[in-house]
Amino acid sequence: MEKTMQLVECSFKKQREWTRQDGTKETVDYYEVTLTDGIDTIHGETSGPLTKQIASEGADKLRMIEGHAYAVRFTMNARKYDKDGKSGRFVSVNIHQMLLLM
Repeated sequence: MEKTMQLVECSFKKQREWTRQDGTKETVDYYEVTLTDGIDTIHGETSGPLTKQIASEGADKLRMIEGHAYAVRFTMNARKYDKDGKSGRFVSVNIHQMLLLM
């Protein structure tokens, strides 16, 4: 989905270990980002390429300025799970691209 949204909050860069389906482990860097269009609010994590763009010191650096508008491309995923006799749905938001609008 692509929308114009206002940046509410961006965390410091975070890391976690992720286990792939083949059992190998990988360290993943990401930012937690909250965005709103005035009606809907999403809280998600940045993808690998977007994380690198935010953390960059080069010309392609994306400045994260709270209160400013961005064109945002993201996906929402809902997965069913069954764990310890309980079932439910897990929803995640992955933010792929952001473009600061002037």
